[in-house]
Amino acid sequence: MSKISHILLSNPVVVPTGTTLVEAAQLMKRNKVASLLIAKNGRLAGIISVEDIMRSVAERANFDISVDDIMHSPELSIDSDKWLIDAIVMFEHCKAAYISVVENGERIGIIRADDILHTYRFNEELAIQ
Repeated sequence: MSKISHILLSNPVVVPTGTTLVEAAQLMKRNKVASLLIAKNGRLAGIISVEDIMRSVAERANFDISVDDIMHSPELSIDSDKWLIDAIVMFEHCKAAYISVVENGERIGIIRADDILHTYRFNEELAIQ
């Protein structure tokens, strides 16, 4: 079983609050990522995903809003030294989609439930081969 620190993105794409949805979508496309971290005053404030942008566009048809209006702010946090099973239990218990990851009390990233599922699916495929 892996630790949470093993599946974090090493260089996540971070944008400041106030970034527009268009800018966020362009950054996602350019960097080939499905989510961006949102920072406020150098601290992690939230996350926005491709799905969030699609939902917002479908509901509002307004591209001139900021990521602040649709980002998810992770209320839960877990230490980067914890095991993935600890995160799985937290996801299941709290019905969360995102958990903030901390190291020495500082937020260093976010882990998504999908990240864990992808890790297990990838590891299982390797074991089958």
